[in-house]
Amino acid sequence: MKASTAIPLALLLGAATMPFLGTTDAQAQNRDVDQSVFAFGGTMVDADMFQSANPFGVKYADLPIVGLGYQYFPVRMGSFRFGLEAGLAGRFGGHPNAEFWGGVVGRYDGFEIGDAVRISPALTFGISYVTHAQEGRERQNELERNGNARTLFYLGPELNLSFETMPDVDFFWRVHHRSGAWGTLGDMHGGSNANVLGVRFNF
Repeated sequence: MKASTAIPLALLLGAATMPFLGTTDAQAQNRDVDQSVFAFGGTMVDADMFQSANPFGVKYADLPIVGLGYQYFPVRMGSFRFGLEAGLAGRFGGHPNAEFWGGVVGRYDGFEIGDAVRISPALTFGISYVTHAQEGRERQNELERNGNARTLFYLGPELNLSFETMPDVDFFWRVHHRSGAWGTLGDMHGGSNANVLGVRFNF
């Protein structure tokens, strides 16, 4: 099995077993959190951002990505939370390289199913820096535009899933997107995309 397939599959299987581990009543009632740490794994996608949003109908590249991140939410308005995110990722295959990103994040925690499951969409927007352009789509876009993909905008739309039995743990799917925003940064129009699965611990 390729690494690009094995990493997301392992995270998905782990997520499926976590709701059965249980928690205490006190933990279940404490769902208001201000900080979180998360980890994810996935693979780069040979497609644009909108095509990447269909994880089952897109062409994947054998270019794995794994990452860690931290979020802080100082502002809460009802079911909405707003804060900051910073992260570090390793991108592998071809020329391994590192990515650093930071930005603002917004999240909505208002969707609940039978007081048992919560679905929380979120969006991160910021700046991403990589130590080397990634082989595949990112490098191809760089060559076509005679641009520089080192510093680009970062966009991370995601869906979070949490369970009443484990209120402080989220499982999420994110499109990990880098782009020059039509030439605004690095003379780049496109950049790179990855589909990732992850787990987040809130505290």
